[in-house]
Amino acid sequence: MNRWLLAGWALLLVVGLGLRAPHLALRPLHNDEGVNAMKFRAAYVTRDYKYDPDEFHGPTLPYLTLPAAWLQGGGDFNKFGEPTYRAVTVAFGVGLILLLMLLAKDFGRPETLCAAALMAISPAMVFYSRYYIHEMLLVFFSALTFISFWRYLNSGRVGWAVAGGLGLGLMSATKETFVLALSAMGLSIGATVLWGRWRDDGAPVFKPQWKWLDLVAALAVATLTEFLLFSSFFTNSAGPLDAVRTYLPWSHRAGGQTLHLHPWNFYFERLFFFHVRGGPFWSEGFIGLLALAGFVGALRGRLVLWRLIAFYTFWLTLIYTLLPYKTPWCLLGFYHGMILLAGAGAVLLWRACQANALRAVLAVALVAGAAHLGWQSWRGNFAVDAHGVPYCDSAKNPYVYGQTLPDALTLVDTVEALARVSPQGYATVIEVMSPESYWPLPWYWRRFQKDKAGYFDNIPNPPPLPIASVPIMIVSATLHAAFDESPGKTHLMAGYFQLRPQVFLELYVNTNLWAAYVKTLPPEKD
Repeated sequence: MNRWLLAGWALLLVVGLGLRAPHLALRPLHNDEGVNAMKFRAAYVTRDYKYDPDEFHGPTLPYLTLPAAWLQGGGDFNKFGEPTYRAVTVAFGVGLILLLMLLAKDFGRPETLCAAALMAISPAMVFYSRYYIHEMLLVFFSALTFISFWRYLNSGRVGWAVAGGLGLGLMSATKETFVLALSAMGLSIGATVLWGRWRDDGAPVFKPQWKWLDLVAALAVATLTEFLLFSSFFTNSAGPLDAVRTYLPWSHRAGGQTLHLHPWNFYFERLFFFHVRGGPFWSEGFIGLLALAGFVGALRGRLVLWRLIAFYTFWLTLIYTLLPYKTPWCLLGFYHGMILLAGAGAVLLWRACQANALRAVLAVALVAGAAHLGWQSWRGNFAVDAHGVPYCDSAKNPYVYGQTLPDALTLVDTVEALARVSPQGYATVIEVMSPESYWPLPWYWRRFQKDKAGYFDNIPNPPPLPIASVPIMIVSATLHAAFDESPGKTHLMAGYFQLRPQVFLELYVNTNLWAAYVKTLPPEKD
C-alpha cells in the first residue's frame, strides 16, 4: 500500500472519529441505552451478569464495556457517564472503517477507499456509532466473519478460518438477529454460484482453498466463544441452553407480537427520503444510487467477492424489509453492504467516464454528495433547530426513535436536588409507577440505594409502603394518580415532565420535603 493510500486511510479515520467521538453526553440516554448500562453494572459491580433469553440481547456489549471502564481507572460505577458507554460503540464504528482495509486487495483499493469514505460520513453509521446498543457490534462482527472466511477461502490459511470462527461466535453472542445475517451469507453463496454458472458459461472463476480440519477448528472456536460468553465465563450453566431457547420469544416479536410494527418501506423512507413537517429534508440517496450502480456492476462483472457482497446485501435487505418488526438501527446490517457496493459503484462510474468533461462533472457530483452526507451527519448529532432543540433529540431526525427528551433530565435533576436536602440522602424512598417504559430513569438514579428505589408497571395494590410515607413518587399521567388530592394532603404535584414523545410523568413530593427544597432555591427576580 503506497503512502497516498495510507494518507487517505488516516484522513478517513480522523474524519470518522471526528464525527463520532465529540460531545457524547449531548443527548440523554435512550431507554435501551439505560437498560444496557444497568446490565453492565451486573458485570462490573456485582459480577453476577446472566444472559436473559427473554430480553436485553447478548452478553458481548456488557463484557466489552469493561475495557472502557478500566481505561477510566475503574472505581465507582456511579462515576461512569454517557461518554463511557458510547465510547464502546464509537470504537466499533471506527473499527468498521478500519476493517475494510482487509478487503482492499480483492475488492480493489480505490473501491475500498471510497467505501470507507462513505462509511466514515454516512449519517446512519455516524448516529448509531454514538448509540450504546448492540447493533454496531453486530455489524462489526458480521463483517469480521465475512471478511475472515473470504480471506481463508482465498489463502487456505487456518488463521483466517479461526478468525472467522471467532467472529461467528461473537455475532451469536451479540444479538439474536445474527441468524438473519448468517442466512443472507448462505443465500449469497448459493446465488453467486448459480449466477456464475449462468453468466460465465459454467467456467469457474474462483477456486476456494479449504480443508475439513480448518472448518472444524473454526466451528470449535465459534462454539467455545459462545459458551464462554453465554455461560458468563463458566458461572451460569443455564446460559448456553438459554441462547437456544431465546428464539421462541424473539420469533414472536419478529412475527408481529410487538409495538414496533412498520410497513415494508420503513427503512427506505428513513434512509433515502425523510421529512417531518417543520423539519429539514434528509437523504442518503447518494449512497443508494451509487450502490445501485455497484450492484449492476457486480452482476455484469466476474469478480466473485463483488457478487457475494451484492447478493448478501440483496438478501439481507429483503429479509429485513419483509419482517414486520422494524427499528431504525436494524438497517445497519444491510446498509453496510450497500455502502460497500456504493464504493464500487463510484469507481465503476469514474472508469466509465472516459471524457475529461464527464469526469469533471462526476467529480463535482461525488464531492457534492459526500459533502451533503457529512453535513447531515454533523447536523444530526450536533446542530439545533430554529427552536433550539438538538436534532439528536428530535423526531425531525430520521434516526431518532423513541428518544428520551431533555425534559426528562429536568426531572432527574429535580429528584437529585430533593435527595440532597432530604435527611436520608440517597436512602430516600423513591417510587416510579408507569405502564410505559420508565427507562432510562433507573440509570440516572443509580446512586439511590437499590432497596429504596421501587419501579412498578402500575400503582401497586396493596402498596409496599403506605403512600403517605413515600417522599418521592413519579407516576405516569395515564394512571391518574392524583396523590396530591389524597386525605391529609401529604403530597403535592411538583411538576409535569415529558420522558419521551407521548409519555408524561407526574412528580409527587412530600410537602415537608418540598418546603425544604424550595428554601434552597435562589430568590426569584422581580
